[in-house]
Amino acid sequence: MRHAVASAILAASLLLTVVAPRDARAAGETGFVFLKIGVGARAMGMGSAFVALADDPTSVYWNPAGLASIEKTQVTVMHNEWILDFRQEFVAVGTQLGPGTLGLGFTGFYSDELEGRDDTGVLTRHYGFNDIAVTGAYGLRLAAGLDAGLGVRYIREMIDQVDATTIAADVGARYRLSDSGFMLGGAISNIGGDAKFDSEDFSIPLTWRLGAAWSKNVESIRGRGTLSAEYRQAKQDDGKFHVGGEYAYHDRVALRVGGAFGYDDQDLTFGLGLMKDWFRFDYALVPFSSDLGSTHVFSLTGSF
Repeated sequence: MRHAVASAILAASLLLTVVAPRDARAAGETGFVFLKIGVGARAMGMGSAFVALADDPTSVYWNPAGLASIEKTQVTVMHNEWILDFRQEFVAVGTQLGPGTLGLGFTGFYSDELEGRDDTGVLTRHYGFNDIAVTGAYGLRLAAGLDAGLGVRYIREMIDQVDATTIAADVGARYRLSDSGFMLGGAISNIGGDAKFDSEDFSIPLTWRLGAAWSKNVESIRGRGTLSAEYRQAKQDDGKFHVGGEYAYHDRVALRVGGAFGYDDQDLTFGLGLMKDWFRFDYALVPFSSDLGSTHVFSLTGSF
């Protein structure tokens, strides 16, 4: 068991090197760090500044209130070829149910087999590592322009046949200012208690986000321009600022760029979107410094 706990700490440390500021990593007391990694190539290409823009099935992660904007049924699938041989899979569906929209999402985060070594550095075995999160959420239109949402998430981390599980909740709200194209959004994610890995207790990364976005059709550029900004803070982290921009040409091709400030190893992001009627393909490139490489995110969204 001791080796499994040590492995869990090692795996979490690898994640913390790129998803948290240096000061927060010194504390390093939260678990389930994969919950800090965003989903959806559109959001990632816009610097993860998405709490006010969320309006598709990825809302189960960013802001459950965004589910209320879904008409009929939408499905999103995503693959994230992350760094350090880690990978992330995500699938979510949003469908109208009663007065609002029900969203269901699954996230899986895993790596190639890790190596176990003894105190002298000799290879003794290989073992697996994977995290999953299953989310159910509901978004509802409360008044003209005002949406609210609530989500519940089951989280599990397993390393070398030892696992830790917990339940968390999300709440969010989103407001659209009449026909101005201006939107405000806020969400609190991962509200829950401590989890236990073997005999080690740790807290989950409670995160709150506040953001604003503006989107407008511009005849002179034959398309729609969107700007987004978000302030985010996770438990035991310093606050971070995210910004993003998107230009969509006749709702057929979209170019995106974003920035993330407050991290040691990431800043700019880039994205591309291809849309046709009920179907959208998105790609995001998230470069990392310190020779860590780049993340490549691919997602497909369909409306039915």
